Amino acid sequence: MIWMTWRQFRTPALTTAALVLALLGGLALTWAEVTELARQTGYTGCQGDACRTAGEAFLQALRPGWASQFHIAAIGALYLLPALVGIFWGAPLVARELESGTYRMVFSQSVSRSRWLLVKLAVGGGAAAFGAGLLSLVLTQWAQPIDGASADRMNPLVFAARGIVPIGYATLAFVVGVATGLLLRRTLVAMAVTLLVVVGLQIAAPFVVRPWLAQPVTMVSPLQVNGDYGISMSLDTGQMRLQFEPNRRGDWVLSSTVITSTGAEFNGPADLTQCGPKALRARETCPRWLEKQNLSLKVIYVSGSKFWTLQWREFGALIALAVVLSLFSLWWVRRRLA
Repeated sequence: MIWMTWRQFRTPALTTAALVLALLGGLALTWAEVTELARQTGYTGCQGDACRTAGEAFLQALRPGWASQFHIAAIGALYLLPALVGIFWGAPLVARELESGTYRMVFSQSVSRSRWLLVKLAVGGGAAAFGAGLLSLVLTQWAQPIDGASADRMNPLVFAARGIVPIGYATLAFVVGVATGLLLRRTLVAMAVTLLVVVGLQIAAPFVVRPWLAQPVTMVSPLQVNGDYGISMSLDTGQMRLQFEPNRRGDWVLSSTVITSTGAEFNGPADLTQCGPKALRARETCPRWLEKQNLSLKVIYVSGSKFWTLQWREFGALIALAVVLSLFSLWWVRRRLA
């Protein structure tokens, strides 16, 4: 059964493996470039406030080189990999046999239905997890100087391309493909549905699942009206909104809201003689007027120190969902497949 399963999906598996190996080769070839630039700009071994300046210089020096392009390509590949695994590995693996009817020959032998499906899930899921894990863990090590300098590994776009989370997405995508093919029994339809499900999951996770798993912290502090901030205002009603960027380097900021002393979001109305395009010397008078309004900044964020905690939580949720779908598929093939 293992050999038969391997023969069934070896072509898409080898094609995907070639793409992963090409990216790994690119990362290996540019590893020296990244470490050398970090050393030349003084980022390697820096301490305290000097790291901020050195990190900016390192990122600036890195941007024109090949290493930056491979970094973007590797992140894109880790987002694309689950869809490829689900479409070309998972969906056809069972759907093709059900569509052609060859599964009846297998069931007439000594192989049980459960073993038939379990071997497919184990071989395909294990290969998907290994490929995604290898690329993700190499990229995580390779990008350590970049993540340290930019302090954005909690950024939703970066987070899902680091650590162990890509393993969970690839494994789940494969199981989704197998389960979809088992239910729909049509290869092309199963591939299309699998693509929609996997992409939908990748889009929904940062907005729905991950904030719930992260258990964000809410912090309220007096509003400091200095530095850069944005104002949107209606000249007819005087209603205004303020946009302040909180100084939470390395954290994942979910929301930032200016509130009044009652806890409600501040919407004005503004004193148009102090703020707005018609006010004289608005750049001086508007900040002073805002300081008198007793405003606070409410920030909901996830600390950067919870990176690995959140990685394990999301990985666990993805694997748990994959296990549930696998058990459902095993039940379906025993009870409902005719």
